[in-house]
Amino acid sequence: MKTYGPVFRPSGLVLAAAMLMPHLAGAQAPKSATAQATSVTAVAQVGIDRIGQQTIVRIQGDGPLNYHVTRLSDPPRVVVDFDQARLAAPRNAVASDYDPVRRVRLGQSQPDQVRVVIDLTSSAQFKVEQKDQELLVAFSDQPQSAVTHSSAQAAKPVVKQDHAAVAKTRVERAAGQQSFRLPATLSGNAALASPLPQAPGVPTTIPNNAQVTAKPAVADASQPVVAQPVAAVKGYTGEAISVNLKDVDLKDFFRLVHEISGLNVVLDPAVKGNVTLVLDEVPWDQALDIVLRNNGLSKELDGNVLRIATKDTLKREADDERDLHRAETDAVDPVTVTRILSYAKASELVNPLKRFLTQRGDIMAIDRSNTLIIRDIPGVMPQVDNLVRQLDRKSLQVEIQARVVQASRTFARDIGTQFGIAGVNATATSANFFGGNPIATQASPLFHSPAPPVVVGTPPTGATSSGQIPLNVNLPANAPTSGFLFSRASPNFTLDFIITAAESKGVGKLLSSPQLVTQNNALAEIKQGTQIPIQTTINNTISVQYVDAVLRLQVTPQITADGNVFMDVVVENTQIDNGIPLVNGIPALDTQSAKTKVLVGDGGTVVIGGVMVSQQQTNVFQVPLLGNVPLIGHLFKETSVHVQSQELLFFLTPRLLPG
Repeated sequence: MKTYGPVFRPSGLVLAAAMLMPHLAGAQAPKSATAQATSVTAVAQVGIDRIGQQTIVRIQGDGPLNYHVTRLSDPPRVVVDFDQARLAAPRNAVASDYDPVRRVRLGQSQPDQVRVVIDLTSSAQFKVEQKDQELLVAFSDQPQSAVTHSSAQAAKPVVKQDHAAVAKTRVERAAGQQSFRLPATLSGNAALASPLPQAPGVPTTIPNNAQVTAKPAVADASQPVVAQPVAAVKGYTGEAISVNLKDVDLKDFFRLVHEISGLNVVLDPAVKGNVTLVLDEVPWDQALDIVLRNNGLSKELDGNVLRIATKDTLKREADDERDLHRAETDAVDPVTVTRILSYAKASELVNPLKRFLTQRGDIMAIDRSNTLIIRDIPGVMPQVDNLVRQLDRKSLQVEIQARVVQASRTFARDIGTQFGIAGVNATATSANFFGGNPIATQASPLFHSPAPPVVVGTPPTGATSSGQIPLNVNLPANAPTSGFLFSRASPNFTLDFIITAAESKGVGKLLSSPQLVTQNNALAEIKQGTQIPIQTTINNTISVQYVDAVLRLQVTPQITADGNVFMDVVVENTQIDNGIPLVNGIPALDTQSAKTKVLVGDGGTVVIGGVMVSQQQTNVFQVPLLGNVPLIGHLFKETSVHVQSQELLFFLTPRLLPG
């Protein structure tokens, strides 16, 4: 860890460690062959390009560039110092979009030296090449293994590591001293230390109880040093430092902040007091906030100037500035303008725009001409006009093609039997069951005749050769489509056995394909069906209300930035349920509904539905007891099975219409 020591005056001895560092660095830093030139070169422009697998930082001057390069590792960065140079670039920092370069910072580190700091996202190989009045620093995507320089210029310096870039300096208060301060020689624009080449450190050690240590840092006079973020501290990005101070004057502490951060620090005259703190590996901006809070101070940053004052002072200045701005606003005469809108409704823009007007401003909408009337000071009008242009734009439109499919399936099967027996005794005059009274439910559908066209078994003769016999089991199929008859007849005995069966299947499909166009974020609705009148009586007044029994589809599309469509869909299918008895003449309604939000690509299709309603019914009619006998029981029963299923599906396809 490298140390930055504040300068103290113990027992009359002034230890100017911070001021020694530039001189030590200057004594050890490598010089190029043209370092003795007396002319001053202006560093005019810095650019960042991407060529192939390399990111190139271009530093352009108006004359020969005398430079030396240092590579630092924590955080990774490359420092290029230009001797006999002045800063003429329009910006102090240039952001980069290409790895591994994060940004490039520029500053006048000394009156005759310009420092360019190239912050990196990670260590990388690089080479330096000078072409006329331009210096090129090329970084490759390869992980760092060695650093190479172009051999085009024989006077190029060798890149130095930062193991001893800043001499270790330990500064302590002499024993028995109760007060100390930084010397006045530290005021003004202090020159920052140039990185030293790898060499033994300068052993300046005094027993101390006031010490400030920090990781190696390279800073310029116009931009704060941005260090590698500390993972344990969120919200602070300053370089980590270790501080051990006791009863140090606040002014001396803020001088230390200037040395570490590179910011110009201005103190309010009311800033007074001492500070005692011990911090280890804390970002310098967090340490600054801690000291400010403990002493009731606050800060404001304007460019690279950090002003520190009491909270009351800054609050009073902010109030005065607000009052001044309000007074200047009140002194300006308002103007009135009209803006005719083409696509947006004027009444819908009144409330959003009113928030950007001053207290003296007002806005109103004329619906007949879709015009806004705005009255306010002239300084507000450009902002209001810009908002009107942004809001009064043609809305994109979405075409929604819907396909509604309602599929139904039915299946029915019915199997029944009819069974009859008749016999005639010597004294009987009619066919009955062994001479008793008839117990059948009805006559057999089979009509016996002396000469039937088709006979299976023995033809009827005698008393049973004509007429119909009674049925003892009458459970036929409903509307049979097929059957089987077995008959046995003799002069005194007749038996009829009939099996009937029926089976039916049905498939139905109702298809509709509505299509509609709506604007972005506008509700679109389509419905089809009937309205049921319902009569109500309230206070002897009869009124009729209509209830929808319709198929309804509501869609609200929202076009996303990447060209997809986000849809808020409501589907409802309401039908009359004929299976439920009427209540006061009013039928029951069967409703199916779905509500969802889906994201669909342009031209894609989404399916909503899939709810299948299936109903299965089995009815059995049988002769008591006999119908329960295994196997034989089927001869004494009728079985009918009914199966019905319905399914409703919605297919939605949104398409963006060109504007």
